[in-house]
Amino acid sequence: MLARIKKLVLLGTHQNLTDDQNRRLMYTNIVYVTLPIVYIIFVIIDIQAYLKPIGALQWDQFIFLLEIVICVFSLYLNKIGYSLAGRLLFILSWPLLMHIIPIWYQQTPSDYYFAYPVGLIFHALLIHLMFSKKREPKVSWSLIVLNFILVATSVQFLLMNEDALSEELLAVVNDKYFFLVIVLYYLLFSLLIFLVIQSIENLFVDISIAKEIIQEQKEEVTAINEELTESNEALSKLNEHVLLLNQNLEDTISKRTEELAQKNTRLTEYAFYNAHKLRSPFCRIKGLQYLKTISTPEDQPYLDGLIEKEMKDLDAIISEIQKIVSE
Repeated sequence: MLARIKKLVLLGTHQNLTDDQNRRLMYTNIVYVTLPIVYIIFVIIDIQAYLKPIGALQWDQFIFLLEIVICVFSLYLNKIGYSLAGRLLFILSWPLLMHIIPIWYQQTPSDYYFAYPVGLIFHALLIHLMFSKKREPKVSWSLIVLNFILVATSVQFLLMNEDALSEELLAVVNDKYFFLVIVLYYLLFSLLIFLVIQSIENLFVDISIAKEIIQEQKEEVTAINEELTESNEALSKLNEHVLLLNQNLEDTISKRTEELAQKNTRLTEYAFYNAHKLRSPFCRIKGLQYLKTISTPEDQPYLDGLIEKEMKDLDAIISEIQKIVSE
């Protein structure tokens, strides 16, 4: 049930319309839905009067039913996009059907001395609610002027259609304060509803501006997030590049370490040759040369042969060392 009522309230609203237009449509939809419910309650309360044969029914008994039809038709006009036509139909027919015709037809019943001024004040409130002074200034102010004319002539209209007025009621109506009270309450409620609506409109304007600022900030945040995403991607690529460089550096260090180890091994072998193999023939050659200085001439050829042999061994060892160093 609530979902259906909400659907009726939003009837005719559209995202392509401005917020002000959608709010006016919602206001009018609420009026078009609420008043028929009230009128149906009135009919149910006075149901005995409607159970008579059609020929015995009074014309004014059909006013509620006719106003319900106008509300439903105006609701349909909102749905198909003719909101202004529906609002004008309702706002012009409402005082005519609910007050002017009954007063004229029934010769001003006594309760209308209260109901008619109050109804016109309520009619003014409906005009303020249903018409925008910014978007529809000519229509809005024309209806307000027409409504004020009806208020200003309300007492004269009531008396003009009066058939038999009691002296007490006539004294009250003719009292100048009666008319002043009507005008005072009319101005009071009209000004109040005008200020309330203006405050609401200004509030919605502020909300709209705030939404625009929030949207701009959201777009800025989105742009910053995109920049951060791009920066993160660039940083991620840089990190991958650094990791790759580190890996290559580790591989290079590992290879260089292995090469240095091999070189150290070669140097160790070189040191071994230098310390042992190279020194041994050198020492023997030095000893043979010493023996040669103290030996007899007959031993010289033998010693020269030994020295030559040691020299060949020394040359072979030196060649082997050169090979190790070159490798």
